[in-house]
Amino acid sequence: MIYIVTALAQEAIPLIQHFKLKKDLSHTKFDVYRSDMIKLIVSGTGKLKSAVATTYLLLKEPPKKSDKILNFGICGSGLEKHKSGQIFLINKIEDLNSGKTYYPEILFSHLLAEAGIFTHEKPVIKSKSNPSPSTAGLVDMEVSGFYESANTFVQSHNIIILKVVSDHLSGDKFTGAFIQSIVEKNIPHIITILNQSRKRQAATSTDSEVLDSGEYRIFEDLSEDLGLSTTQRFQVLDLLKGYKVRGDGDLQFLKEYSKSKKINSKQDTKKALEELKEKLDTGED
Repeated sequence: MIYIVTALAQEAIPLIQHFKLKKDLSHTKFDVYRSDMIKLIVSGTGKLKSAVATTYLLLKEPPKKSDKILNFGICGSGLEKHKSGQIFLINKIEDLNSGKTYYPEILFSHLLAEAGIFTHEKPVIKSKSNPSPSTAGLVDMEVSGFYESANTFVQSHNIIILKVVSDHLSGDKFTGAFIQSIVEKNIPHIITILNQSRKRQAATSTDSEVLDSGEYRIFEDLSEDLGLSTTQRFQVLDLLKGYKVRGDGDLQFLKEYSKSKKINSKQDTKKALEELKEKLDTGED
């Protein structure tokens, strides 16, 4: 099953039409559409609504380990180089209200641009006289709420976030037809990302038999503490699986290892990664 969460009906309509989804009349709290393989919910705007809708969706039909959940929708950007209609795969989420930062695990190859995103409580209008660092990139109002809720039910590597730039924080209004048009143009990218994610999972179908959910959490925390890039995360995940398959023991020692490292530069990350490889290759913990 692929679960999809959108904030707006205009974001959902092209997906509903393309995937031939039918409205599920058994749901009265939210608009839910489905097929045999896809279940989509329209949450409304704001991170609280997104979190509630995501929880509602996943509680009603709990996901299996192999299921994916996608948060898709439009966003603003404070960078002119980000063109209207350009799609991004989100690899970092910063919630400006709570101060929390999240790192979705992207464990499959793809050709899309990756970017971080700032989640704000209210709509953002960029001021030339007083620009904020939090407007120097992608901006939205839902992602952090969605991610925190989804990650309660689904492992991070099965959470996918795709955002399409709609504007440059000018405060201008745009029509539903405009939103639908930029969504329609990006449907091939959505399909490609979902397919790539599923191919990666098929190639590593024994992952869940090697690392349990607690060990995936250790992996995620380790990746964040050491500031690993996507490529480095691939390497570390393979190392952890190899370590477990050899029967060298559990991964609890990595909690203290990652916390003990002071990462201030890419060189610090590289050094810590080399030490980690040596520990995992030799089985010394």
